[in-house]
Amino acid sequence: MKEKCQVFTPAQTVVELLNSVGYVSNLYGKKVMENACGDGNILSIIVKRYIEDSLNKGLNKVDIKLGLERDIHGAEIDKEHYKKCISNLNTITEGYEIRNVNWRIVNKDILKEKIEPIFDFVIGNPPYITYRDLNIKTRKYLKSNYDSCIYGKFDYCYAFIELSIKSLNNNGKLGYLIPSSIFKNVFAQKLRDSILPFTTEIIDYTTKKIFKKVTVSSAILICEKSNIQNSIQYYDVVSDKKIEISKEKLIGKWIFSNWNTKNTDKERFGDYFTAAISVATLKNDVFVLKKYSSDEQFIIVERGKIEKSIVREGVSPKSLKYNKNELIIFPYKYEEDKLIRYSKEKFEETFAEATKYLNTYLDKLNKRDSDKSVQWFEYGRTQALAHLNQDKLLVSTILTAEVKVYELSKYTIPYSGIYIVSKGRLPLSKAKEILESEEFYQYAQNVGINANGSSKRITATDINNFEF
Repeated sequence: MKEKCQVFTPAQTVVELLNSVGYVSNLYGKKVMENACGDGNILSIIVKRYIEDSLNKGLNKVDIKLGLERDIHGAEIDKEHYKKCISNLNTITEGYEIRNVNWRIVNKDILKEKIEPIFDFVIGNPPYITYRDLNIKTRKYLKSNYDSCIYGKFDYCYAFIELSIKSLNNNGKLGYLIPSSIFKNVFAQKLRDSILPFTTEIIDYTTKKIFKKVTVSSAILICEKSNIQNSIQYYDVVSDKKIEISKEKLIGKWIFSNWNTKNTDKERFGDYFTAAISVATLKNDVFVLKKYSSDEQFIIVERGKIEKSIVREGVSPKSLKYNKNELIIFPYKYEEDKLIRYSKEKFEETFAEATKYLNTYLDKLNKRDSDKSVQWFEYGRTQALAHLNQDKLLVSTILTAEVKVYELSKYTIPYSGIYIVSKGRLPLSKAKEILESEEFYQYAQNVGINANGSSKRITATDINNFEF
């Protein structure tokens, strides 16, 4: 996790960030905090601005030194980066013949500190770390201490944003470079609800990459503690478009267009069809068979053989796109379209060869973060299984130039992507028509989370909520 914290903000982006939040002039006496300061690449520009502005106001260097010690605050959890930050700041001040500054920069985990709401500005770039990269101890601590992290698979930066808002005084302003996924991630809803009253401006880089080695899309978030407005100024940097969005429309996902305006004359996709995430084995390299041969009874693989009776065609949007023939072990059966789960004894008795094969991966299978009721030979999640035994459609969660829809038989098992089945009122052919429409594509572009390049990541909920 430590390495993932150390991604530093380019100088030009720091300038844009400081200008956007208004850290430009009349800075003497204004307390500023950067609570994940790394080597000090943001604080360095803050300090330069502070000194230059103070000199322009006619302040002497003794007063400026006292001001730096009083007004400039920072925190960094990594000791080496903390030391480098202090060194970098000293180099800057010595260039102005200001020496021996007693910096208020601390080498601490700021998320575990009690912070008073004293700052006029909190400015920074919080660590971009996903839930899966957080250790269990950190997850538990954040869940217990930060409202934005109570539910679901939160990102590390949620706690930083929450803490930063609380650190502002009554007239304080937040300027943060954040992953734009917080606007649409389902687990960021509590965070969105908490920052909405204070949010005044969003500068969205959309497909423009700020960090060379990071694919995450970024945006500048501006919040003001005392400036409670009814709308947000939104700027799309790539398309160079500025719009004003009413906060009343920002319910659920923050969609910066008119696509989230409810239309009573339209029907909801999810009222006629069910879109859901495909099966989750939690160990596809075990269950999905990509290299195999066969005889009359068995599928033969490198580590053994598997009874044909528990093997089905396995597909993903990628395998279908490239016409790959893959199989998947399906350790269940259906009777009258009802899912039947084998007991451990019955499975091992009925499928002796499959048991031998799976046993060669027993350690991997037992280490999965599986549902509590899952047995060692089953998929890690029980989601999707009950409704799979029928004709269905499959789409990728990542959309680029078009929405490609694949038709699957009742016997085919999708192990990646989003599958769609009919609730009986409309045929699947209608669902395919809707999903391949230009209207749905434009909707997906608006509700999707930025992925690589111009691609957007959508969810099953996005599909279910589409109105046609």
